[in-house]
Amino acid sequence: MAKIIGDLFSNWGTVILFIVGLTLIAVASFTFNIVIGYLVAGIETCLAAYILDKERG
Repeated sequence: MAKIIGDLFSNWGTVILFIVGLTLIAVASFTFNIVIGYLVAGIETCLAAYILDKERG
């Protein structure tokens, strides 16, 4: 069981940290201003789509 969890974090750890980081940035921008929050969330979504497109080739 420990090997499965270790493999999961070694393969998906960076992706999980990336998503958590984007979420925290979006939440912080929403607490500042709702328009800025939507703008930042949209930019983050475009960034994530661009990165995923480059990874898949």
